[in-house]
Amino acid sequence: MYQYGYSEAKLEELLVSYCKSCGFNDAIRAVRYAAEKHAGQKRMNGQPFIIHPYFVAWYGICSFANDENWICANLLHDVCEDCGVSPDELPFSDETKEIVGYLTFDYHYDEGDDENERRRKKIHQKGIHYAELIASPKALISKGFDRYHNLLTVEDLPENNIRKNVLETHRHLLPRFYDALTLDAYKQYHMMLYKLSIDIRGINDHIALTHGIELNTMS
Repeated sequence: MYQYGYSEAKLEELLVSYCKSCGFNDAIRAVRYAAEKHAGQKRMNGQPFIIHPYFVAWYGICSFANDENWICANLLHDVCEDCGVSPDELPFSDETKEIVGYLTFDYHYDEGDDENERRRKKIHQKGIHYAELIASPKALISKGFDRYHNLLTVEDLPENNIRKNVLETHRHLLPRFYDALTLDAYKQYHMMLYKLSIDIRGINDHIALTHGIELNTMS
């Protein structure tokens, strides 16, 4: 049993039951496709990795991000990044593939780059990745569900990973949320995004305070 007493089997049962009640056959396929692709993978805390996309999808459903393509994208959001599948190869709708494509971060470096140069390029490309997310309201909000679950479980991680998550949230994700709230394309998602921004800001600031992370530092 894992977070809140939910095992991966229990979460899968809940998701499949919900999707069946809605007639979402593609989403049921996505539940099982994600489980197949992430089979054997573990989170840093030792839990089965599939726990994470299951929770992300469930957060979405509970927040009314509950159309079928969006549920599929939440379930599949890490498949391309972690399982060697390109977004175009996903056997799902064009909208699902587009959302997952926005969520997939793939950074590039040259073979001759040393560790510092690779780190610099990754940080730079991560900023570009977050800036591009704003073009897709569903992808940006899904990134919020993803980060919310990661922050809830961040205490299981090494200190440097906690710092990385907190600073990335503060410097990249939350500013994109605030930008999005001013855009016409986000009007129908305004309350969802506003609530998510408050929830993430609250937990991120709490973790920063608890771990002595200075949010205004550039280090």
